[in-house]
Amino acid sequence: MAHAALEEYRTLESAFLDTTKKSERMSARFAVAACLGAKDPPATLIRRTLRERDAINASRSGWHSPSAAMRLVYGAALAASNRDGGGLVKMMETLKAERKRRGGRSLSSGGAPAALVMLCAGGSYSQASMFYDILEEIAAPWWRRYPPAEETYAAMMAAGNETPATALSRLEKARNTLATAGVPKSAHNKCVFDVAIAHPRTDDFTSAWTALNVAVQQQRGLRQRAGWAGLAILAAQVEDGSDAGDALLEADAFVRSLRPRVSSMVAGRLAVRLAANMTGLRTPAGAAADYAAILAAQAAMIAATTAATTAAVVAAT
Repeated sequence: MAHAALEEYRTLESAFLDTTKKSERMSARFAVAACLGAKDPPATLIRRTLRERDAINASRSGWHSPSAAMRLVYGAALAASNRDGGGLVKMMETLKAERKRRGGRSLSSGGAPAALVMLCAGGSYSQASMFYDILEEIAAPWWRRYPPAEETYAAMMAAGNETPATALSRLEKARNTLATAGVPKSAHNKCVFDVAIAHPRTDDFTSAWTALNVAVQQQRGLRQRAGWAGLAILAAQVEDGSDAGDALLEADAFVRSLRPRVSSMVAGRLAVRLAANMTGLRTPAGAAADYAAILAAQAAMIAATTAATTAAVVAAT
């Protein structure tokens, strides 16, 4: 019998795919990922998702962030957290006004990812200034900066009433944990913020990381699908590292069995997300789900757009 988390995903996916357009299939699957763990029945989640997407559409033209393809995912994250689209737009405007008042860099995607995570993590509009204080403290040099991850991390820390010094300290501990466990250095920038949010003990992380590396050797292509960063994120998030490897193998087999088939650029991220749910999330459920689903969805959308553009150029030459 499949794990309860997999059955939950199957039920939600069926409901979302039946309700949305075929062209929205990728968005729908990430919307399901954002809804995992929510207590409401699928029909209620879908109704709220569409309602919040409509609220975003009513306030933001198609040229503004979040992009049209991402709005379903944002609506799902809002629905799962019992937040509303109007609140998202207000948080975006608050962050924009605060940046204008104090100066500094513009936020990625119009501030939509940061606003969403801050809102769903329970943050208030009055914490906009602290958000920028944290962002300034943790900002990497521009040549190795990953703005969406920095900004959503700052939003999580601000919503949790953490200070800039604490946010930076957790990042430094996460970097040390990754190094101690032997995570390839090339993956550090892609996962350090997720590890800092989960804030695992170094020994627990190392144990889970080892178990996952043993597991991926048992299934051809799994390491490539999940990626070093995905394995590190999973190792940081799980409550029971000893079960992490088996959970990832089961989740990967489940994702590969889904029909319509899941694209390769989505499969690994989805398997990691499901495995984390199967073993118990260490991170705050709602906000962590939004954070992971939104960043994964954006990366997949960008990859899909790039692939489509490249194919069109090749066909035309």
